[in-house]
Amino acid sequence: MSERITVVDDDSVSSDDVDEYGFEDDEPDSPGGSQLPSAARRALTTLLTKRFITRSGNRSAWDALLTYETEIRERLADMYLLLIVDKDYEVAFKRQDPADDAPRLLRRDKPLHRDASLLLIHLRKEHTYTDATDDPVMITRAQVAEFLRPFREDGDGDEAKFERRVETAIRAVAELKLLTPDPDADYLFTVSPAVVPLIGADEVMRMERYFSQAAAEAALPEEPKLEEIGEDLA
Repeated sequence: MSERITVVDDDSVSSDDVDEYGFEDDEPDSPGGSQLPSAARRALTTLLTKRFITRSGNRSAWDALLTYETEIRERLADMYLLLIVDKDYEVAFKRQDPADDAPRLLRRDKPLHRDASLLLIHLRKEHTYTDATDDPVMITRAQVAEFLRPFREDGDGDEAKFERRVETAIRAVAELKLLTPDPDADYLFTVSPAVVPLIGADEVMRMERYFSQAAAEAALPEEPKLEEIGEDLA
C-alpha cells in the first residue's frame, strides 16, 4: 500500500536490560542541574529513543516510568508529546500532541504494505481476550498463511508467489518487534502484547468490516488503510 503509516519498534535486548545507556544504578542524581532523579531521566530517555517500551523488555525503564509518571508526562508535554501508558498490557509509548498549533516533533516515514497491515490487525484480535497474566500468544507460519489466503488477489494462483507474500508480511511485522520468532522452531512466533494498545479498538472494528466485505466478494473492494500505530523522533 502506498500510504505512509506509523510503525513501532522495541529493540530492547532482555528483561534485565537495566543499563543500556551506560548509567550505574547508584548514579548520583541531577548532574547538569536536572531536577529529575536519574531513574526517571533514564526512563524518559528510553521513551524518546524507542517507539515503545514494555515491562518485559525494559523492566528498569518501566518501573521508573510508573514511579515518576507525572513528572515524565510533564516533561513530554513540554515537547508537545503525549504519554500513553497501558498498565494492563504493560506497554508505554508517546504520541504527537494533536493540537493544530503544536509543532511536530515526530514523523511517520515507513510504509507498510497491505498484507502486513492485515496481519497486524489479525494479531491484535488474537490478543483481545488476554492480559499480562496469561501465557504468551503464539502463532505459526501456517496460521498466518491460512489467515491471508482469503485475501489473495485476482489471478494470484501461484502458490510459491503466495508463500513469498506470507513471508514478506511476517518479516515486516517481525521487524516492528511485534512478532518474535521462536529460536527453536522457525515456524513459530510469539505475538507482542504491545500490539493491543498500539492498535485501537476503532481501527479493529473498521478493519473487521473490511474483512467481512472481502470474504463476501471474489475480489477485494480496495486496499485497507491502517491508521497510526506509533511515531518516531524526527
